[in-house]
Amino acid sequence: WKRMAIVAAGPGANLVFAFVAFTLVFAIFGARVPSEAARVGAISENMPAAAVGLKTGDVISAVNGVSVEKWDKLSEAIRASGGNPVTLLVQRDGTTLEIQVTPEAKPDKNMFGETLGTAYVIGIERGLDLEKVNPLLAIRMGAKQTAWWVQTLLFSVAKMFQGRIPAKDIGGPILIVQAAGQQARLGLEYLLNFMAVISVNLGVLNLLPIPILDGGHFLFFLF
Repeated sequence: WKRMAIVAAGPGANLVFAFVAFTLVFAIFGARVPSEAARVGAISENMPAAAVGLKTGDVISAVNGVSVEKWDKLSEAIRASGGNPVTLLVQRDGTTLEIQVTPEAKPDKNMFGETLGTAYVIGIERGLDLEKVNPLLAIRMGAKQTAWWVQTLLFSVAKMFQGRIPAKDIGGPILIVQAAGQQARLGLEYLLNFMAVISVNLGVLNLLPIPILDGGHFLFFLF
């Protein structure tokens, strides 16, 4: 049992670090939650929204003359366009603009990268609202975020073994370093989040029952 404890200590430390990092992010920076408003959070490059001049922060109040107050209604209206041009009523800096954009067909993928079908999109992302979090709530949210990432990663590994997620989508050390640099340029909040996610990945993957990993040794000691 002592050897098992030593083997489990490494992955356990990774998960503890992830919990601490997530908790610090919530306590210092607050929680970013998806906005209910039909507000543009980001614009994807080389997509119809960027081509017609939509900007981050724009609020879309109507699609083809039909009022949309919530993001879900906006998303449904664009997806139901069938690729036909739609007219957006946009609120920007106190002015109202009419912008016509033609949605583009793209593979509709879930969070695991599985293709579910085809969706018509214009290349905008949902806005986020920042909510302040007290220290006790930050600890609880840090634990929930860590548990959510562990669960998500286990589902991803299972789908990978089933062949539903291509192995080519897995990044190596070079990709991790590049991504870390990008997150660092965005600020400490994003870097801490990225480090926490990487730590969860290391902790969970090292516990897989594969001989070269800690999980393999754990399995041998258990046997």
